[in-house]
Formats: sequence, C-alpha cells, structure tokens
Amino acid sequence: MTDELTESLASIESALGRLGRELLLRLLQNGLSSDVVRSKLDAVGLSSTPELETVYGWRNGTASDAPAILDDIQLFPGFYLLSLDDAVTNYRAFAVDDRWMPGWLPVFANGGGDFYIVDLTAAGAAAVRRFWIDEAEHPVEFSSLGAMMTTLARGFERGIFYVDPQGYLEMDDLVFGRLAMEMNPDIAYWRELT
Repeated sequence: MTDELTESLASIESALGRLGRELLLRLLQNGLSSDVVRSKLDAVGLSSTPELETVYGWRNGTASDAPAILDDIQLFPGFYLLSLDDAVTNYRAFAVDDRWMPGWLPVFANGGGDFYIVDLTAAGAAAVRRFWIDEAEHPVEFSSLGAMMTTLARGFERGIFYVDPQGYLEMDDLVFGRLAMEMNPDIAYWRELT
C-alpha cells in the first residue's frame, strides 16, 4: 500500500508542477525519517502508521514561516499539508474541544479551522475524516491516506483540479464527487452525495 501511496504523492507533485504551482513546490519541506515521525507522535500519545510515515517522509508539510497566502500553498483545492509539528500543535489545541476525539491527527488544514484528520483511534482504523469546525458530524471520506491520495492523484490526472483565470487551485465538485464514489464505493459519505 505504501508503494501506491508513494506513486500517488509523486503524481500529485508532478501535476502541481504542470499547473504552475511553483511557490507551493518550493515551500514544501523536506521529509522526515520514520523514526522522527514515530517519536513526535509518541510524544502526544499517538501511534504512527506506515502511511503517515510515507506522507511525512515525502514532505514535512509546508513552510509556515514563509510569506504566502493560503491559496498559494494548497496541495489540493482548499487544503494544505500541515508540518508534523503543526499537526501536533493543532492536535493539542483541539484535544479539549467536545467535537474532537482523542486520536484524531489533523494532517491537512484550510486555515480556518477545518481539517482532514487521520483517525488513529482503535475503532478509526486510520480512516480519513473531514472535520468541519462549524459542524457536529465529521464523516469518514476515505478509508485511508492511501485511498485519499490515490483519489486526489486521479483527480489531477483527469483535470478535475485546475487553476482558474485568477490563479486559484479549484475543482469541479460534482465531477470529483463522482470520482470519489467510483474509487471509494465502500464509503457512505460519497454514496450519499451522489
């Protein structure tokens, strides 16, 4: 599974290059070793997964000290990859929130309090949930980081993600929903949307 994840991440990075997302590509930080990922997660009582180690081995999020607007650093429309330190900081900050479950690690953020989280609880089986700050429900959208990245890579390949005339990374929501349902037929969230 991590080989497929590695291929999907490389495909996404290539697609971003073709779309001219040069600032984002420059701001993506070098990856971390698996030992560092495990150590940082262990420090907050979380267990790592091979997929988290693959993602953070590929890139350790986006440099947060560089001057850039959120639209410039989106890895996919609406969301950017948190550095592992930023993910842990957000995890700690939300740990006291009634809507947050211990074991939910935020990996992608929109800058406004919404996240894609990896559910590291025993029952969560490392599924990827969408956490909306203003919502009570936080549905599973992908069975794993691998499933998410494979779906995103296919979205880039099919041109579902594009740069609009103003230079923003956008997507055709309806077409992406159909793609996500096609690729993730076991996920109720996508079946209910289409």
